[in-house]
Amino acid sequence: MTDNVNVLAPDEGSGERVGLMLSGGGARGAYEAGVLSVLVPVLEARGERPRIIVGTSVGALSAAYLAARAQRGWLSAVEALCDVWRKVEYGQVLRPLLSARELGRAARYGLELVGVPVRGVSSVVDNAPVAETVERLVSFEQLAENVRKGVIDTVAVAATSYDTGRTVVFYERSVRGQPVVDDPVRAIDYAPTRLAAVHVRASAAIEALFPAVDVTEPTDASGWYGDGGTSLNTPLKPALAFGAERVIVIGLNSIGSSRQAAAMRPADAFDGAAQALQALLADQLANDVATLATINQMVEGSAPEGRDGEVGAGQRLIPYIFVAPRKRFAVGRLASATYREHYTGLSGLRHGLDLMLLGRLLDATRNGARGELLSYLFFAPEFTEALIEQGRRDAEWWLEQEHDDGPWRVGDPPVVGSPGRGAPRRRPRTTAAIAGGR
Repeated sequence: MTDNVNVLAPDEGSGERVGLMLSGGGARGAYEAGVLSVLVPVLEARGERPRIIVGTSVGALSAAYLAARAQRGWLSAVEALCDVWRKVEYGQVLRPLLSARELGRAARYGLELVGVPVRGVSSVVDNAPVAETVERLVSFEQLAENVRKGVIDTVAVAATSYDTGRTVVFYERSVRGQPVVDDPVRAIDYAPTRLAAVHVRASAAIEALFPAVDVTEPTDASGWYGDGGTSLNTPLKPALAFGAERVIVIGLNSIGSSRQAAAMRPADAFDGAAQALQALLADQLANDVATLATINQMVEGSAPEGRDGEVGAGQRLIPYIFVAPRKRFAVGRLASATYREHYTGLSGLRHGLDLMLLGRLLDATRNGARGELLSYLFFAPEFTEALIEQGRRDAEWWLEQEHDDGPWRVGDPPVVGSPGRGAPRRRPRTTAAIAGGR
């Protein structure tokens, strides 16, 4: 494969800058690859390719990987990303649970609990292998070259500062891009820099679960960082701040609600943890997209047209694509089913002792909520392959719905559970994006 396949010149395509937002969720990131494998061919046929990529947590790794391969064409880059996820192994991300290092960590934690003075425990598990994995997968030199040549306008990853609690967006952009102003209302700071593996690892360092990452560049944003998903799991606002005029939002948590009867048992701590993750990640994402749709409707319906067909004073419509699991705990049920089939009994010993133990600790076969918790660390080919297929199905469902402009929507998202195309919607008066905040 050569590096000049399907190269996108800076001025090709629709002329509108497409932003791609990739959420966080550990092993669930394979879902994003599946979604893109369906969306990208449709967008390619329209001459629309992402020019601004913003990722959080595992989405930061996928964002950097895609940006470093964009010169080969988006179809090729997404296909390669799918292959990466299909081959992922637990050992590429985490050290063995039964290693001497991990047993020593558990012993120190126990001593610390009873008041014995020992060196503090920096994290629950050791994700040291991820450093080598990021370096192996992503050519940051090629990423910088792609930005310099304008193949990609902006690449950014979001992390959370341990010092301030604010979101810091580390970004690299072409010379045509202007510096981005910090957002005091949303507690977002923007740090231009030459992106490196340390920024991706910082974005993906899940607080408490993984150790914090020391970032030294740029110097004015140096410090200890953790997972950006705790404060900004789906980086919609940064993408708009970078000048995205259409946005693709991929979520890794279900946006659907369940009306099933309550379980005939008391909820326990694990059930509570799953509910907390749902509220922190999925509900925040759904609210962001709903707000975007509301603003679009207000701009479209009430603001007068200005010069050149623009709408309102400083505001324009932002067409979007929004794909996420449609049923509550859909990923958790998928994780439970995969674990039950491949990681219990003798087959579990054959496929991987660490994942078998992890599933046992979480009682992953009990229900979808337990599976939700397992899914974040379920780095196994059987699960990631199933996630890719789930992402493909959800992306196909989105494309089956009736939108405003091909796959792009302006108003409220389609109703989850819709069997297919709904009533046609009127087309927007403009397909430009919000200008404010740029």
